Formats: sequence, C-alpha cells, structure tokens
Amino acid sequence: MEILRVEGITKVYGKGDNQVTALDSIHFSVEKGEFVAIVGASGSGKSTLLHLLGGVDKPSSGKIFIEEQEISSMKEKDLAELRRTKVALIYQFYNLLPVLTVKENMELPSSLDKKTMDEKWNQELLSFLGLEKRKDHLPSELSGGEQQRVAIGRALSIKPSLLLADEATGNLDSKSAAEIINLFKEINQKYGQTILMVTHNLEQAKQANRIIQIKDGKIVSDTKETETKEKVELQNDSSKEETPKEVVYEEFI
Repeated sequence: MEILRVEGITKVYGKGDNQVTALDSIHFSVEKGEFVAIVGASGSGKSTLLHLLGGVDKPSSGKIFIEEQEISSMKEKDLAELRRTKVALIYQFYNLLPVLTVKENMELPSSLDKKTMDEKWNQELLSFLGLEKRKDHLPSELSGGEQQRVAIGRALSIKPSLLLADEATGNLDSKSAAEIINLFKEINQKYGQTILMVTHNLEQAKQANRIIQIKDGKIVSDTKETETKEKVELQNDSSKEETPKEVVYEEFI
C-alpha cells in the first residue's frame, strides 16, 4: 500500500543571481513498511527533501501526499498537527526538553496534542529502547546514544505513518551510530514502521531495503533490496558532509 507520493516537487531558494534550485522536479513513492535511505553529496538536496516531507518547509512547486492527504498546501497550524500525529522527525540534534525526564520527553507529543500517551505503549517503548532504568533521568544525565534513543521513543510515541531521520547519527561515535542504525532496522521489522533516513554514510544506507541517491537536486538512482546496492556510488567526501538544519522543537510547535 502506498503511504507517500511525491509529484514533481521543486524547491528554489533566493531570487535573481542568488537563486539556487535545491530540488528539481522530484518524483517517487514509498510503500507502507519500507525502510528507505536517501543519500547524496553535501548540498545535493537530501535534507531539503526530508524537511519538505515532514512539513517543516514547503516546496516551490509540486505536491506531496501522505496517505493520500496532500500536505504541501497545508496551513502552518495543520502542518504542526501533522507532525504531532502522523509524521515524526528525528535529527542529529536530539531536541529533548532539558527539564523533562526521559518518560516525560517521550510523552511530549501527546501532551502538546492534549492527549495522554497510552501507558502500555510507553512501557513497551522504554523496554524496547533499553531505557527502563533511565526513565526518570534528565537528558543531561544520559549519553548521546541514550538521548537519541529517547528522541526515537518520542517519535514512535505517536505511532507515526512516517518516521523521518535526518543524519540521526551525526553526533554519535561509531559504536553508538551503528547501534542506532540497527535500532532503525529493528523498528522497521518489529513494528512495520515506514522509515526514510537521510545519511551521507553508504554503509549505513545499505542497512535499508531501498536506497535513493540524489545529485544536484535530482534523483539519479533508486535501488531496491533485490538489486546490487554496491552499484550505488556516493559522490561525497566525508570531510565535507552536509550539516543538517537545526530545528529546535519545531516538529511539534
């Protein structure tokens, strides 16, 4: 079943001589339960694409459908509700509220939507993420990997249609990064969660069951699990990796 459809989206920044086309007539769709990695060199447009899919930004032209609901023309209030109920975003910046405990941070989307998170689901997530013994701790008392797990738990708390991850391992050491990628695989397999993950790391991307490569704002390859992923080549220097846009609590507000 199709959960996401992108129809010819273009994103242009600036005007005149300063105009930059970040995305140029992008088309693709995603089926429910897919784990998709979006890769590309610095400035290729991959993070811009994720921000458009999450309703953080709007395309200059084209349409985005999530479960047949067209989101690119939504008002800001409706987009904020979308991010609280249907589309969850995870960044390399954990965006945890420092005065709230692990459990309270995970309950935040429900609280902002004036709802109470199902306690059974909260406990299941705490257990699945290995945070049961840390549920009453503040973010400052956690490691980077643990903080990112809390951010993932917060995202999953709403049982989103789409889970979007933008360089989610960017602030982590290699061991913690590998653990987070494996966690995404488990989430996809255990809960059937649809995931779109932006990464500059091809080895991480190979953990997904589909890789979309973007270059100069265009999709240049779309490799399914049944194909040879080794054919996907990143025109990227790790020393020039793209710095994701920092969004502070913007996914909820």
